[in-house]
Amino acid sequence: MLFRTLLLMFMFSCLVQAQVTHRYLVRLNPKLSHADIQHKIIGSTFAYPSADKHASFFSDFLYLVVSDTTVLVEMLASGEIMYWERPLHRTLEFEPSDIHLSKQWHLEKIQAGLAWDIAQGDSTYVLGIVDSGVDYTHEDLKANLAYNHDDPLNGVDDDGDGYVDNYYGWDFGSDDSNPMVDEGGAHGHVIAGVASASTANELGSASPGYRCRYLPVKVTNTQGQIVHTNEAIFYAAQMGAQVINCSFGSLQYRQSEADVIEYVTNVMDVLVVASAGNRGADVDFYPAALDLVIGVGATDENDCKTDISNYGSSVDVMAPGSAIYGPYSSNQYAYSNGTSISSAIVSSAAILLRSHFPDETVFQIRSRILNSADDVDAYNFPYAQKMGAGRLNLFRAVLHSPPISEESMLIKVRPNPNIGVFNLDLYVQELGNYQVSVFDVYGKLYYREDFGADTNFIEKLLTLEYLNQGCYTVQVSNASVKSSILFVVLE
Repeated sequence: MLFRTLLLMFMFSCLVQAQVTHRYLVRLNPKLSHADIQHKIIGSTFAYPSADKHASFFSDFLYLVVSDTTVLVEMLASGEIMYWERPLHRTLEFEPSDIHLSKQWHLEKIQAGLAWDIAQGDSTYVLGIVDSGVDYTHEDLKANLAYNHDDPLNGVDDDGDGYVDNYYGWDFGSDDSNPMVDEGGAHGHVIAGVASASTANELGSASPGYRCRYLPVKVTNTQGQIVHTNEAIFYAAQMGAQVINCSFGSLQYRQSEADVIEYVTNVMDVLVVASAGNRGADVDFYPAALDLVIGVGATDENDCKTDISNYGSSVDVMAPGSAIYGPYSSNQYAYSNGTSISSAIVSSAAILLRSHFPDETVFQIRSRILNSADDVDAYNFPYAQKMGAGRLNLFRAVLHSPPISEESMLIKVRPNPNIGVFNLDLYVQELGNYQVSVFDVYGKLYYREDFGADTNFIEKLLTLEYLNQGCYTVQVSNASVKSSILFVVLE
């Protein structure tokens, strides 16, 4: 009898173990729908819900619940999904120190004061801060928060954006409308303070963005884990942020993250800035290492790379990141260190630039930042040529007038999304013969045309009404250069 009982218990244990399920992120074949694959899996939900014009892109991302990844392998082989990914754990890149009152040496280093003589920002321009939350009641932060007045705290989704009462922002860690920083999780608050402290208000500290506002988007749960960063980036873009700061990351590349950032950059014209990491190593740190992201390393008062800052291909530009003074929680102020802080400074500078140059694209603002940086290789002999474009100089960025020839080629699609009929604006450095091609996400060619460029600016009207709803890439190339941009076709 005892043997039979033990055998039954063992069989039950094996059965339970066999039914353990896990959730995976997949990108669905754009030609299929959610309903087409539901019969193959235990459960599924849309990863990034969207009911607006961006739904044709984001509805392809699903969370699938399965007990055996063989199902996902088979779906990938059959072409039903484009890829699948396991959950990813990331780290925040900030190392706090004691609370002190001090001058903000970094503002003088990047010549913010001189920049403010020309540009002081605009409160309609918003910096999205995807992090661990913000103490938005802080004396130096409450005036600069981009409150969503269209959705007051009344238990109703007044603006119909799918988020109830997102008056202050959103908390993806708890899935609620309160992005208040958790106890002991001051990282996001410090980032917001350095990037968006109210300037010239006779209180506390200043920030490069001056009058520009910030949107807190919390991505930490009650255990302090970073979650749902893709959703958070999309949310910030959807809510109107023109720059998004991501002071977090890991050594792991994620295709879904690259896809989402490519979309918000190319289609929604949003600049993403991220910290290059605090390992003191030449490593690729994501999302900072993605091509469309400005990856930021840290320097000290002497323009030397800090010991903890990463360097190499993850870094596009350096910025102050040692003993940076700014708001802390509960109306306090503190020194902070790390590439997270450096990223916040660059993000703050970027939103000031976006407000002062409203007609410039994300790529032109990026060009301003990188091509106006101060060369600091002389102070960093071991890391020469491994610190990106140099150290941020906001004043020079404001003054900088990038000629068309500074970029080999710039492409813009208007409108984007569209119905297959759109204008293609081209800024080219070299005159001569070019080719324009249109592909879907699988690389299938739908259109190709050769043309000649006898001026640096060309405007072409493409009428491709036969394209089905979905995401496409338009590529322009000649013998020496190639550039492409994502666009979306709606029905």
